[in-house]
Amino acid sequence: MRDLLRPKSLIGHLLVLTVVVTCVVLGQWQLGQLADIRERNDRSEARLAEPAVDLAALADPQNTATVDEPGLEYRRVEVTGTYRSAEEVLQRNNSYQNQTGFHVLTPLELTDGGVVLVRRGWVPSALSEPPVAEAAPEAGEVTVEGVLERPVGQPSFGPTDPDDGPLRRVFHADTARLDRQVEGSLFPMVLRIDAEPQGPASIDDLPVPPGPPTLDERNHLSYAVQWHIFALIALITYAAWLRTRAKRLGEEARTAGGNGPGELGGDERGPGDPGPRGPDGAGPDEGGGGSHRDPQPNRPLTGTPR
Repeated sequence: MRDLLRPKSLIGHLLVLTVVVTCVVLGQWQLGQLADIRERNDRSEARLAEPAVDLAALADPQNTATVDEPGLEYRRVEVTGTYRSAEEVLQRNNSYQNQTGFHVLTPLELTDGGVVLVRRGWVPSALSEPPVAEAAPEAGEVTVEGVLERPVGQPSFGPTDPDDGPLRRVFHADTARLDRQVEGSLFPMVLRIDAEPQGPASIDDLPVPPGPPTLDERNHLSYAVQWHIFALIALITYAAWLRTRAKRLGEEARTAGGNGPGELGGDERGPGDPGPRGPDGAGPDEGGGGSHRDPQPNRPLTGTPR
């Protein structure tokens, strides 16, 4: 037990405890993120189930500085206006039925003022030059219904879009960046046409509608389980190591004690040990006041009994 309280042992205890606490904290953080996502998904599902309302009833499309993006996310709206095909851009890295391609983002000039970027749907990667004639929007005034998406700004890591010049293909639906090349003031959210796609893609049905937004829980639950398992493994492994070490030290102590003085067994005598002595202090081969053995019990008798 004293060995477990030595400085080196205490340092080992502290390191293992730090690892266990860190893993548990990270696991609990992942569970907190999961709870936030589930709450947000519940709120989003409720919004997606609501009927569409005019965008102007929720926000002023011409006053982009006052838009409440979190409050409008996944709200179902409808707008009326005319598409501007000449200002269309394509968003990379989108797929449909395991086919890579683009999403078509086309500005819609609203009848009552303002411009909204509409995510109209998917086209195959061969159609890489906007405007895509094979997926041209309706001409004239149209009414479009969909859900509002928050824009995605340029990330600190990963692919980004050029900061200068007009963009024809983009990685991100960054309305702040695209506002520079769209005439008028671009609404800071994207309108997603969430109609369900029907069957395989056909050249006559392009673009394929993107469908409803995906509401998933990501990998927070699996990460939380992994972190807690790591903490448990660290505890079990360290406890098993301590037990093995204590057992080894005990065996070494018993072995060292068995070879020490006072451990001789039976009547075995050490060098120079005359053996046990009698009550009078004499040894078995010494004379004394008590009874003793004849040192030569087998010698012939010299006298004749009388």
